[in-house]
Amino acid sequence: MPSIVRQWSDWIEISALSQWIQSEEWVVPASQSIHILALSVVFGSAVLINLRLLGVGSAHGRSVPRLLEALLPWTYRGLLILLLTGAVQTIAEPMRQFGTPAFWLKMLMIPIVFGLTKAFARRVRQNPARWDSAAAHPTGSKLFALVCLGLWVAIICCGRFIGYSHV
Repeated sequence: MPSIVRQWSDWIEISALSQWIQSEEWVVPASQSIHILALSVVFGSAVLINLRLLGVGSAHGRSVPRLLEALLPWTYRGLLILLLTGAVQTIAEPMRQFGTPAFWLKMLMIPIVFGLTKAFARRVRQNPARWDSAAAHPTGSKLFALVCLGLWVAIICCGRFIGYSHV
């Protein structure tokens, strides 16, 4: 691990906030529980949207614009909660987070999938009629869905490996 990351971790770990989080037995478990619930909301929303793009449930399901309208607010709120609870966990145990490549890979993939989702939502809002039926989905929508699903699965897997330095 680069020395600057080590110094930063050490500085965070001795901060008053980190010391308080570490001394209160309920904070980390509560944060982890909320983090997992928020991840479930975000991942569930992503799965529903992307499966719709892949044509699963398209016969009786909502159109893509209606599905985005219903689920993206949940996704964005869930991401905000993930950011806050992730920050608590990082402040509590900075070496555990920063000391593993899985953390950095996860931190790289999150803005990528978020940016892809924002761009996709913008594209759907520009021409919602084009997305109303499965037959009308623009070329590349299935590839987009597979990439996003793959990124979310990889993010979840990386989250499971944080703290294991042999990743």
